[in-house]
Formats: sequence, structure tokens, C-alpha cells
Amino acid sequence: MQIMSKTEFWLQVSEEKRRIRLRLVHPQHVNAHHQLVIIVTGLHSHMDKDTQQKLAADYQDAGFSTLQFNFMGHGEKQNKSEGNIEDVNFSSGIKDLKTVWDYALTLSDKVDTKHIAIAANSYGAIVSLMALEQNIILPESMALMSPFVIDKFKPWSCLLKLVPGLTLKMLKVPIRPATKALIKDFYANHAKAMSKKNLLGNTGVRFFIGSKDIISPVAYVKKWCEKFNSQMPKDVSFVDDIQADVKIYENVKHFGIPDNVAKDMRSRSIKFIKQMRDIRSK
Repeated sequence: MQIMSKTEFWLQVSEEKRRIRLRLVHPQHVNAHHQLVIIVTGLHSHMDKDTQQKLAADYQDAGFSTLQFNFMGHGEKQNKSEGNIEDVNFSSGIKDLKTVWDYALTLSDKVDTKHIAIAANSYGAIVSLMALEQNIILPESMALMSPFVIDKFKPWSCLLKLVPGLTLKMLKVPIRPATKALIKDFYANHAKAMSKKNLLGNTGVRFFIGSKDIISPVAYVKKWCEKFNSQMPKDVSFVDDIQADVKIYENVKHFGIPDNVAKDMRSRSIKFIKQMRDIRSK
């Protein structure tokens, strides 16, 4: 695919003395009817990593504009966002995503800002859900791959062994009581509030998870979907199409996802986001 424009730049994080690095790519013949997808990475990942480049390339090939960014302290060389990676937590991630979201809303001359979507991995997926729950962002759709979840029955030390580079400091969650200590509480308790706040489910949500992903337990995500969907209005014609759902990949773990599975996740996420665009455009 021929790229009409590729821009890399800095943005100042609101109320913070640091900047994050972004990359905006528009396909050829971009216009105000193009859809923008914001790509949100996981911990210790960045927009130049092979998996993230493949994700962005697939969306670009499908005709999307893509907006990528590196969380605080993440990235390589000139694309490394400012700040210390050990200071990253869910609160800092939400601030970074809000900065990117607010910028995306200014691109109305290039993309249709009424149809912004999010494709996120792991830590980036739970940050996106938290930002949605707090009405900080309101995307049309979110494709969430292997969302980061903390199992309350596992001690922190166990989780630290599972995630290279993870520290106790990074696991602090200074947001609100229900999500402060355990991310399970978010999945278990916040779906009802989310669907009410977000205009009766304006955001379609799809999860893509491996059956052996102990960092993203399927049971938690299924429960979240059930609670979220139970609050959906019954008198909306397209309610069946916008309900939250999860695609489970058998025998797949959180790390080392096989190439064929990763490719299928990307393909299904693109199909879902396009479907949501079609539904909302009617």
C-alpha cells in the first residue's frame, strides 16, 4: 500500500512535565470520511516492535488511518517517550491515552472523528477500558487483545515472575477504590456503570483471548461481557450487534502468541471495527 503521509511528533501530557511520542499514518487519498484507529500497546512494548508494526500495517492496508504512541518511558532511540518506565501505572497510562484521544479529535479535516476506534493489547487494553469507564474516551468500537487482568488468588510475587520487567511499583492503581487493588473488581463491578455512562452502549467491545492466558483469565472477561450486556437497552434495533463478546483461542497463552493466531486476531479486529462503522453509519 502506498502511504500518503507519515508523521512522527511529540505531545505534552496534560498536567505532566513530560511528552509522549506519536506516529500518525494516513492511507493514500485520505479524506474526512476515513476511519481512524488508535493503537494502544502493552507494557514493555512500543510502536516500532514487530507485532505493533504488523497490526498497524494491516489496518493501513484495510484503508484506516492509524495513530500510534508510546507510553511513558517506552520506545527506542528517538521514539522513546519521556519519563521513567518504572513510574508507569494505570493512572499514567490513562493520562497518556487521554492526550492521544484529545489530539485525535482535532483531526476532523483528515478523518471522521465520529467513528474513532481503538485496537489495544494487554496493559493497553485494560487502560482503554478504564478510560472508557471514566468517560475520558468514547470510541465507537474497541478491539481488545489479551487484556491485562490481575487474579486476586495469585500473590504479587507470582505475577512478577510471569511478566518480565514488571515491578510492584508499576502495579499501583491510584484511580478509585473499586479498582485500586485488584483489576478483577473492574471486570466484576464496573460493567453496569459503564453501559449507563456511555450512552447505553455506544461503544462496541470485542475481546480476543487465549484459553491458557493466566494474565487474562477468560472467566473474568466473560463475566464482564455478561454484566455489560445485561444493561443494554432492549428496544434498540442493533443491540445484538453491539453487545460485548469474546473470541477464545484454544491452548494460546498471553506471551508467545503463534503467528497464525496473531494474524487472525488482527483480521477479526478489523472486521469488527468495520462492522461497527457500518452499523453506526446507518
